[in-house]
Amino acid sequence: MKLKSIYLILGILFLFISCNKKHETETEIENKFVKTWYDTEYIIPGRSKLIIKKDSTFNYTSAGCDWRSFSKGKWKMSGDFIELTSTKVDTCYVVFPFLDCGFFDRKNKERLLTIPNCEPKGNSDFCFFNKEKFYLKNDSLVCKIKPESKCPDTLKIVFAKTPKIPKHYN
Repeated sequence: MKLKSIYLILGILFLFISCNKKHETETEIENKFVKTWYDTEYIIPGRSKLIIKKDSTFNYTSAGCDWRSFSKGKWKMSGDFIELTSTKVDTCYVVFPFLDCGFFDRKNKERLLTIPNCEPKGNSDFCFFNKEKFYLKNDSLVCKIKPESKCPDTLKIVFAKTPKIPKHYN
């Protein structure tokens, strides 16, 4: 009887420790996403920055020679992924999706706007994140390409912890 009691106590203790460890692991995974991420792409001269904050919000900025875009929104954990969704803005901007390779090939070429029939001012566009999923691979943040995005399998959208070193073209 005494041996059964010891096993019972050890079993309960083991379960308690296991549950506590799982919670710590989820928090540790979540904290690995929380930081400033920089794009790693060199094809188009430009820079993108994704700031994932502890308060479950994010900010995204991107800029090139003569274009600027931004986004802001909320994120949530979804398994081993972080899912980003933009929030609505109350200022007039041209809108384009973060990940949709068929967007510029669409038949209706009308501008999409944050507010219907408004006239955007300035040269910044709003980049819309629609439940875009990212995962960690080594020290990188990698975008999971959705099949409905019509993007080729070869497309890789990867962010790193440090800014890229600009290439100089002659």
